[in-house]
Amino acid sequence: MAGNYRFEMDQEDIVRSLITSVDSFIQDRLIDKEQRTSHKEQCAERLAAEDESSDKDTEVRYSDQAVLANLDWGMDALEEAINTSNIETKMARLDYAEKMLQVCAMLDSSQKTAGVPNFYLSAWAHLNLSYLWKLRNNVHNAVLHILEMFIVDSFFSRIDFAPELWKCLFLTHMSSIVGWYSEERHRIVMDVIPDSTDLSFTMDFDHDFNESLIFSVRPDQAKKMQKLEQLYGQSLDENTRLYAKYYKDCMNYDSATSKKAIPLLPIAEPPMTPLHEVCRSIPDYVKFGPILPKSAGFSPILRVKENAEGESSRMNMNPSSSTHNQEDSTAWDPLKGIPEEDEEDYDPEPYVHVASNKKNQENNSSKVKNISTNQRQSPKAFPSMDSPKVDSPRTPSQEPSPKRSDTPSKKSGAVLRLFSGRVKDSSSSTSLHLSQELKNSSADSDEERTLQHETVGRRNARRRSLSQSLEKGSPSDSDEGSHSCISLPLSDKSINPSRPPKDFVCPITGQIFNDPVTLETGQTYEGKAIQEWMNRGNTTCPITRQSLSAATLPKTNYVLKRLITSWREQHPDLAQEFSYSATPQSYLSIPSSRERSSESTPSPTFNYPNHSRIEEIVEQRSRRFMRAAAVSMSPTSVISQAATEAIINGLKPYVSCLCTSEDLQECEQAILTIAKIWNDSKLDRSQGVHSYLSTPTIVNGFVEVLSASSKREVLRTTIYVLSELLYAEDSVGEILTSVDSDFECLATLLKDGLAEAAVLIYLLRPSFSQLSAHNFVPSLTQIIISNRNEDSSDFQLTIGPKEASVVLLEQIITGGGESDRSFNAMQIISENGIPALLKCLENENGRESIVCILLCCIRADKSCRNTIASRIELSPVLELIHTGSDSVKATCIDLLYELVLLSRRILCNQILQIIKDEGAFSTMHALLVCLQMASMEQKSTIAPLLLQLDLLVEPRKMSIYREESIESLIEALHKKDFPASQLRALDALLSLSGHMTNSGKSFLEARLLRIAGFNQRYNATMKEERQRAVENDITNTMEEEEKALSSWENRMAFVLCNHEKGLIFKALDECLKSTSMEIARSSFIIATWLIHMLYNFPDTGIRDVARKSLLEQFIQMLQSTKNLEEKILAALALRGFIIDLGALSELGIYAKCLCKNLRKLKKYSTAVSDIMKTLMNLPCIDAAELWCYSECPEMDVSMNGEVLCLIHIRSRLISSHSDGTIKVWETGKRVPRLIHETREHTKAVTCLYVSSSCDKLYSGSLDRTIRVWAINQEEIHCLQVHDVKEPVLELIANTHFACFASQATGVKVYNWSGVPKHVNFQKYVKCLAIMGDKLYCGCTGYSIQEVDLRSQTSTTFYAGAKKLLGKQNIYSLQVQKNVVFAGGSSVDGISGKVFSLPSKAVIGSLSTGSDIQRIAINSDFIFSATKSGILEVWLQERVTKMTSIKMRSGGQTRITSLAVDKDGEMIFAGSTDGKIQVWRLD
Repeated sequence: MAGNYRFEMDQEDIVRSLITSVDSFIQDRLIDKEQRTSHKEQCAERLAAEDESSDKDTEVRYSDQAVLANLDWGMDALEEAINTSNIETKMARLDYAEKMLQVCAMLDSSQKTAGVPNFYLSAWAHLNLSYLWKLRNNVHNAVLHILEMFIVDSFFSRIDFAPELWKCLFLTHMSSIVGWYSEERHRIVMDVIPDSTDLSFTMDFDHDFNESLIFSVRPDQAKKMQKLEQLYGQSLDENTRLYAKYYKDCMNYDSATSKKAIPLLPIAEPPMTPLHEVCRSIPDYVKFGPILPKSAGFSPILRVKENAEGESSRMNMNPSSSTHNQEDSTAWDPLKGIPEEDEEDYDPEPYVHVASNKKNQENNSSKVKNISTNQRQSPKAFPSMDSPKVDSPRTPSQEPSPKRSDTPSKKSGAVLRLFSGRVKDSSSSTSLHLSQELKNSSADSDEERTLQHETVGRRNARRRSLSQSLEKGSPSDSDEGSHSCISLPLSDKSINPSRPPKDFVCPITGQIFNDPVTLETGQTYEGKAIQEWMNRGNTTCPITRQSLSAATLPKTNYVLKRLITSWREQHPDLAQEFSYSATPQSYLSIPSSRERSSESTPSPTFNYPNHSRIEEIVEQRSRRFMRAAAVSMSPTSVISQAATEAIINGLKPYVSCLCTSEDLQECEQAILTIAKIWNDSKLDRSQGVHSYLSTPTIVNGFVEVLSASSKREVLRTTIYVLSELLYAEDSVGEILTSVDSDFECLATLLKDGLAEAAVLIYLLRPSFSQLSAHNFVPSLTQIIISNRNEDSSDFQLTIGPKEASVVLLEQIITGGGESDRSFNAMQIISENGIPALLKCLENENGRESIVCILLCCIRADKSCRNTIASRIELSPVLELIHTGSDSVKATCIDLLYELVLLSRRILCNQILQIIKDEGAFSTMHALLVCLQMASMEQKSTIAPLLLQLDLLVEPRKMSIYREESIESLIEALHKKDFPASQLRALDALLSLSGHMTNSGKSFLEARLLRIAGFNQRYNATMKEERQRAVENDITNTMEEEEKALSSWENRMAFVLCNHEKGLIFKALDECLKSTSMEIARSSFIIATWLIHMLYNFPDTGIRDVARKSLLEQFIQMLQSTKNLEEKILAALALRGFIIDLGALSELGIYAKCLCKNLRKLKKYSTAVSDIMKTLMNLPCIDAAELWCYSECPEMDVSMNGEVLCLIHIRSRLISSHSDGTIKVWETGKRVPRLIHETREHTKAVTCLYVSSSCDKLYSGSLDRTIRVWAINQEEIHCLQVHDVKEPVLELIANTHFACFASQATGVKVYNWSGVPKHVNFQKYVKCLAIMGDKLYCGCTGYSIQEVDLRSQTSTTFYAGAKKLLGKQNIYSLQVQKNVVFAGGSSVDGISGKVFSLPSKAVIGSLSTGSDIQRIAINSDFIFSATKSGILEVWLQERVTKMTSIKMRSGGQTRITSLAVDKDGEMIFAGSTDGKIQVWRLD
């Protein structure tokens, strides 16, 4: 077990131990104010040092200043909270401090802020947040922030922020690394000591090792020591991060609720194997981190990290890289310094370079001995690492810093770090520079060259400085110590591989494969090791954590075994060293973070695109060019110095003409000749020619011609020459930028259409403000659009104009504020640059920049998303995901995510399929690795994309891609302390529903409102989308799109609901309680959608979880919110719950208050009626308790006689009277208001009927006429009068015919012309109702006749019992939803019946002792009026009586007419005494 533990700690024990240790550490820090102040000053000193070392001309953005200010304000507020005793003040300051510190804690660790690495700021913020949570008495969160600090920045956390805590938590796990370091260091030192064969491994080197041996170290030994130190520091950092993540998993693990396995203890493995068992004691000379004085800033560490990452990425892209490259990728640069830990517990370690002569050995030896002990407390004793000179470490600080860094050295010089007991009391470091360029043979020291530092300015200045140092021969003393800088000749030996290929080594055992077996996950392991892994009950792959379907191991991978056998024959020594030893390690060990990092994709960073990558492009090109320059200057170069001088002599006459002639034509011809001679000589990269042409006079001559000439050939040639010079000499760039008019000249040429000007502008690396001031976007876009062949010229530019334009566009479009980015992106779109950029994506160069530009364009103008999605070739983008840097991967994933936010589901699925299928590697697997290693804010982009790729096929029973994606989104929803992460996750869930507009916004809410019957918002959205759909020329029909969208929605909702048995509902419940209105609203919409979809699926046990999590939330929302749309959405969700019996019992508790709210929504939502009906019919509910009404003032119209008929339509009540009057009333107010009155019938108007279109009114009268009326907003007017020759007692009509009953038997059918046809069935008709082409007649004899209007024949629908000589009648009929409601004479205590229309069976009875004269129906109730003036209310679903209402006039009057409004909120009753009574339902 790692750390030489002899027992396993329980997870709970680990948590308790962590809490105890961290609590003690924080408590000590909170008590000691002086320590906090000192620590803050030290950290601030490091920031200040970085600021001083940075370029003074660099523009610091306001946003960067704000971030640093937030950190400072947060720490000040925290300090105030510590010092105050007032509880309210303390809490307020803690809240403020948390807001400020969270800004820095969430920074992207791969970026910088105002030149300061974000990982340092973030770790510092996490440290202060741990103090904050301790003050809140929440040690658990304090521990999490401490662990996050070690994860974000392991290096500075263990040397700056919490070194004592690091020893307590992590040091015990590093014993194997310490043992490895001790053994390896022992081997190297033993090689240094002459006749060391008799020395014991346990000898006291601090006592016996003499400083003079330092100077006997060979260069190869120094290089080994340097590499050992670097690997040692990296291993400590990597394993610290590994164990911090493990501790964090332990803190977050809950055995009661978590479905995941208990976190596995990682194994801290040294960089090299095999290991020998080492003792637990740690030698005194073993240190756990470089001493890095606060004044050194971050540059040494950043350079080492960048070099290591850059080389590592190149190794991963090219598996066939040699071991030599592997060594270079991990080498420290001695000129950048090997930082050391600055602790009192540890002794400082001097940095020395190897001397080559005895004199210098003696000087250095004496000076090392005489280092003042007073320097131990001063961090300023750390020597400057930026010195190109050898005589004083202070000299370079006076030189101007260059605008562009030089090319890094081809090989890192070696630094020997040794420890001596004689210098224990000194903290100053001695730095001796090695030679950068190693010669092939041993030469005298006079012929050797000293390394030039890569951060020095112009090359000529460096040469002068170098020559001066060589002439001096020996270094000069400084006030703070001497630093010997003596060069050594190092033999250029062929380097053998130091490690076997990683594909030949088992990630579990760390040994070369003997029996390799490849699992279904694609990972290969040693047969015995993986078998032991599986025998212990593990069912997953150790590296990928994917489940293994097979219980037995596959057969041996014989192809790999043969390759290993062949390699063993070629490298027998390495094969023996890395073969299985007699006492091998336990197979059951998790691969180290180092091994895993070599096999997995690095953690991506997902930020808005920035122009930091432009720096990478320039540096890459500079390195490529400088490698060639180094070759040309090599002593073995084929170009002799004589040939170079001959070329220069040939150029001199034309250069003289260029610099002195006042004839423009002569100067133009001179430039053409110079370029031709230079190009023909193939010496364009000769350092001598470059130096000759780079003098200010000659460069100014080129610039003068550039500003004066109008010939395109001359201009292109001049730019070619200047670009070549600028590539080789930084001084050329300084000359060109020293005068503003020079840049103005280039800007003018670019705007005039000279594409090559973009190359020179690009090489000058202007700032964003310079580029934006000239508005280059249209010109650069036109260069990209142009089809001019860039290879047609005789002179080949180092970078093509299109490529340079693309990079410049990226810098412009990602710089500035949001408004600047949007404006510049819109310019590209308006210039029609999108198609050209998509075409350029096919080229290998500039793909990263193009992806960034496309992403910015989509974010600026959402309408271009469809254009890009339909035309883009995705293969280059997918390739960048596998091969690009972290920032490039982030940009590519962001672009893919934007491309699938389409309104057209079919096209979206096609794009997803391309992403899934194309590419040489599995995109889904790459995204999975990124997801597992990404931060929370990054996961909200990767997870939805990966989930959509997985759901292109029907959901399988198990998918690691789906599980990880949904788990990431749910995890983000739980992060209530990070509302931004919650919002991103909610937006992702909204988009996953598939209901997207052309602008990429979700219209899921509008669709849910439409399902609930509220169509206004949905119709407005669809109207706008249809207009855009015409513009986009959609080829798929709406029917196909709807089908594809429905299938997608069902799939997505199903997997979300069923993940971990409804875990998402619990997360949404937490989000609904958020104080953020935006979070609560989004989670409310998603919860409504999932509940609506859930009850359309078969019950899998998830409904109980959903009910327990969300039912009360929806009830509360319905009752409390004043927003109409939110009420409708809550009602839609509740309609889903009414299917659940468990939910119904809970709804019954709130039934009364729910019904009150639901009645108000009936006019807006069709979902309300279903809920109310269900509540009314609950057995445990007394429906009468839910019924409530109020009586409105009575309307007296007795002057017009009896009220014979009432009908309600569109907030209007129409009444007919016995004197022939028809009145129209407005019913919007509490009391109906008369708005129109007409009297065109000469006798009583007995009946009224309104057409289904509600635009026509039909009236029948005793004057034997039927009138047709047009219904307007404020009145009715007569259109037609039809004389039917008989009094009309009952009437039903439409545009084709009118059916009426007269004083004769049967019914008359009138087709609006001719004579009415008589359908006689020997019974008198008392009432009529119609359904489709069937007419139902309530007749005497308590019977109902059914008339087929097509054949005009009648049948008996219901024949009542004949009693009392047939005097029982049906007085009123209503037909609704295949149900017939009939009311009439009381027979055996039953006055009404309810029939099923299809079966004609009686399904209910209205039991009352009085005859029913009129019946009215709404969606929930039956209203029956008796001749005694009593109105009875029945529950429609159960046909049970709820209550009775009496008219004011009492039993002397008879109700002659009855009507209800469409929404069932008002009841109208007309009586024989000429009054209209109104009741309003509350």
